[in-house]
Amino acid sequence: MLRLNFHHHSILIRCRESSVIEKLREEFHFFVTEVNGPTAVEIDLELGTPSSPPALVAVKLLEHAVIYRQGRVKYVDYFGDALLVHDEAQGKVRISTPSPERLYELAFLTVHSFLGQELEHRGFARIHALAVSCSGRNAVVMLPSKGGKSTLLTHLLEDPEIRIISDDMPLCDRRGRMHPFPSKISLSSPPSSGLLATLSWREFHRYHYPTKFTASLSQLKERLDPQSQNNRTLLIAGFRLSSGPGRLSAVSRWQMLGPLLEHMVIGMGLPQIIELFLAFRPRDLWKLLVHFLLRSQCAAALLWRSRCFHLHLGPDRAENANLIRELLHDPQDN
Repeated sequence: MLRLNFHHHSILIRCRESSVIEKLREEFHFFVTEVNGPTAVEIDLELGTPSSPPALVAVKLLEHAVIYRQGRVKYVDYFGDALLVHDEAQGKVRISTPSPERLYELAFLTVHSFLGQELEHRGFARIHALAVSCSGRNAVVMLPSKGGKSTLLTHLLEDPEIRIISDDMPLCDRRGRMHPFPSKISLSSPPSSGLLATLSWREFHRYHYPTKFTASLSQLKERLDPQSQNNRTLLIAGFRLSSGPGRLSAVSRWQMLGPLLEHMVIGMGLPQIIELFLAFRPRDLWKLLVHFLLRSQCAAALLWRSRCFHLHLGPDRAENANLIRELLHDPQDN
């Protein structure tokens, strides 16, 4: 059994397969709690052949799943490979599949799906970005998926003064302040040098995507920053150069609207299972609009209190990291 508390939103996970629970414990280590209390969501994970959903008419056919609904109970059938049952009235989810790796992957995505909704109701929006801190400043670097966030972090951690807020998904509140969400670092292959090479890495077999190697940030607890909300923020949008040296330049707030829309308001690259919530009814469009407005409010507050930069990434990855490191240490930026 695993209890998680995300800014007073509690999730309880039960599973008899200890390896699955331990992986989830490492993933959400920053939010593990032993305190019993009211639970918003209960997730039961079952390792075994999934049962068939009742005889119902599908409400939606997706590439990897078929969705059925019976009252307030939703069935997500992954074509016999896995079955997810979401009882909205009871606040319970049951996931069954014969594969431990698949069970972990769906549980991981399900937790993030609930968080994407509930944290926003509590005034927190997720950003698809790397976030680190140093000298009373946060550097929030927005890059697309496979854009090099983890590689950038590898080089930034060579500076012992730099601390981690999140490798991939920091939180921003309605006042534009940054909050930590440290989870795991994901790379296509384990690093061969630097601080990250000393970590324990695991293969993460994803069902529809290439295998990745992951390492929990629980192994770097001394490098985490739990007080990032008290820092000033340097908001950075990253762009890839085909050639030439990297460069970092200050820009106006207007020039950050596009990146914020992509990486925060729309949330491209954030983990989620959208089929868990949408029933494809008119009220779901209202639900999407509410979340769009909540994210927009947080993005506007972040933009107002941040200094803004564009980072053009050259082929020298160490030099790209050095541009951010120099900005964090700049004594004139006070």
